[in-house]
Amino acid sequence: MNRAFINTVFALLGLLSGVLGDSLTVLRSPQYVTFRDGQWPISGEKIPDLVALTMGFSIHEDLDWPGLAAGSLFQRPRANALIVVRGLDSLDFPKNISSYPLENPVPFTLDSVANTVHTLFADSTPVVLQLAPSEERLYMMGMANTVFEDLPVTLQQIRGRLSQDGSVLTSLPLVSLSRNNEADLLFLSEVQVLYDISALLQKHKHLAKDPAPDLYSLELAGLEEIVRRYGTDSPQFTDATRILTSTLQKVTSLCAVDSVHFISYFLFSLSLSSVKCNF
Repeated sequence: MNRAFINTVFALLGLLSGVLGDSLTVLRSPQYVTFRDGQWPISGEKIPDLVALTMGFSIHEDLDWPGLAAGSLFQRPRANALIVVRGLDSLDFPKNISSYPLENPVPFTLDSVANTVHTLFADSTPVVLQLAPSEERLYMMGMANTVFEDLPVTLQQIRGRLSQDGSVLTSLPLVSLSRNNEADLLFLSEVQVLYDISALLQKHKHLAKDPAPDLYSLELAGLEEIVRRYGTDSPQFTDATRILTSTLQKVTSLCAVDSVHFISYFLFSLSLSSVKCNF
């Protein structure tokens, strides 16, 4: 929530899937959470355990994966964000980041992590948000109900937000994208949600001072619709990819590396378009 938290985003910090297979990419992490360089594959069903470990929580079974080094016993990230992006082949992120092959990208849920946060920090003010705008799936816990009280979450609400002053329709170079096409509007609606979440976190940045870690999980399907409507060789896909990459980098740059850990989950392969977060 301020620089000590995250403006979500996502970096799209997370899992990337390309033509050679899916991958987990960590775009931002604090100094006391170390990911080793290497091409060790991780199973999609283990992502919740990985998120739990990066937050300093215990898990039922050991995560037999060498990519994550042992962390500090005395420090935990202030927040963890995982973003699912469907329908991509690649995003032009910096090369100096850790990336790992993803095997068996089955549907998963972060409910166990959310429950741990709620149990361990019941007397504090954790923020837990899980959101899939395209399907209007929403789950909030703790202070999220206060922080995101004004967040548009249904497609009708988000499109109403797009018509207001200061929306991405007026602030971003749309180029080939059109507000009159459904696929374009879905994509732009999700971009608007990213900006609105960032703004609300800054508004409530005082919550970053409490000891409770915050958890964010978002699933974005707008690019998948762009691909379905126009194809990957289209100018619309090129412009949408550019906008999303820029948006994620802007939001991620607001995070403090020493206090915020962002993981983002990207599903780029069209063959994985049915894989979703279950919440």
